Amino acid sequence: MTLKITSALVAGCMGLAAAMASAPAQAEELRIAIGNTGSGGLVRGMYKFAEQIEERTEGRYSGKVFELSLLNFAESMTGVRDGIADVAYVVPAYHRGEFPYGNLLVDMATAGVNPVAIAGAANEYLATCGKCLDEYKAQNQVFLGTSVIGPYYMMSVDRISKPEDFKGKKIRGFGPFGRWVEAMGATAVVLGANDIYESISQGQLDGNTHTLDVLRSLSIGEVTDYLLDAPIGVYIGNSMFNLNRDVWNDLSDADKKSFILAGGSSIAWTTVTYLAENQELFRNPSTVGVEIVEPSAAVAEATAKFRANDLKAVAKLNKEKFGIQDAEEQLQIINGLVEKWAKLTADVDVSDTKAVSDLFVREIFAKIDPSTL
Repeated sequence: MTLKITSALVAGCMGLAAAMASAPAQAEELRIAIGNTGSGGLVRGMYKFAEQIEERTEGRYSGKVFELSLLNFAESMTGVRDGIADVAYVVPAYHRGEFPYGNLLVDMATAGVNPVAIAGAANEYLATCGKCLDEYKAQNQVFLGTSVIGPYYMMSVDRISKPEDFKGKKIRGFGPFGRWVEAMGATAVVLGANDIYESISQGQLDGNTHTLDVLRSLSIGEVTDYLLDAPIGVYIGNSMFNLNRDVWNDLSDADKKSFILAGGSSIAWTTVTYLAENQELFRNPSTVGVEIVEPSAAVAEATAKFRANDLKAVAKLNKEKFGIQDAEEQLQIINGLVEKWAKLTADVDVSDTKAVSDLFVREIFAKIDPSTL
């Protein structure tokens, strides 16, 4: 009797071991943070990345997205650096000292008007710029893609359409957008995105330069009434999927490659989706509580002049103020990539997420050597 029981136990243990061996390993769930919430393209892009890493690693990794609840935009850089989040949407413009070369790229806002083409150029530049990648390494992060959003417009409490309307106004704007505000005769204020609503509602700001989606996603449409139809430029600076380097170091070589491809595919998807959403808002501004105002001829002319001259000022600004001695060389590289990607996207439907994703992965992300990141 004892022998039969022992045999049964052995058989049962063997069966359990076999079942455990055949069961799939539980995915390691990563904390993915974005300092925003809602149904906009940027937030949905974080979910797309979570979906992509699970698919491309065959379930070894998954992601849980924390919308504003874990880190706000200002906290995200140090949060992912210190491991509070495993992946975070980082805005280098908030951290110019830590990302000088990354912000040189941000300063190129007026380099083009097609966000998809500029996103291709920006991602190729960052993925192949050793000094840029060193900036991420110094912050214990791995670069996995940057999106380009735009165009940027000014939204304001009062109707502003003529040069004299700008006088005495305080408008939120950083980098090239702040320089546009100053060029128009107003005072530029640098402020984190999460503080815009309160500052305008309390009368500390008279307006904001931003993409149209914030009228809804940050509720800026509740505290502003007018949108000036004078596009300033695109924003080249949302490092959407910065990965904590300690997590990266624990990945296998195959999974590192999968994360890179997930980043490229998700960046393309986000860029296309975000552009479509903003175009829809411009067609229907009343849905977010604003009225589109046409600029006077003087303001339109001043904006065009600013766009033409600002690129010329970028090299001098970055060399003299931010210490980038090879700024001219870097700008030549970026401008060359802008021309390259204008051609690459000329025959691509930039509203087709799959077509753009295939292009980004083929031309940039599939070529990245994980050891360089």
